[in-house]
Amino acid sequence: MSDPTARLNVSRDGDRIVVAGDIDAHTCPDLAGELDPLPGSGDVRIDVADVGFMDSSGLRVIISAHQLAESSGRKLLIERPSKSVSRILEISGLADHLHIVDAS
Repeated sequence: MSDPTARLNVSRDGDRIVVAGDIDAHTCPDLAGELDPLPGSGDVRIDVADVGFMDSSGLRVIISAHQLAESSGRKLLIERPSKSVSRILEISGLADHLHIVDAS
């Protein structure tokens, strides 16, 4: 179980969002706030290499951002997923439906 006092760091670099920490029910509003509206006008990159934990709340935020991007003719590119992010994407069956890239 994730520690509810854990922090999530979210920073922007143009159309790229870098996320570090735990994405759970307590921290996903921070990530959701950065992804709605989507930054920039092209594809949006979200670097999750430093995410130590992600639960279904975080997955919901990623899916919503993916759908928002697709509806505007853009892509949400999930960059360098950590082991925990890769695992939840695989378990949920979404790994084949989202745009996952190893490097920026």
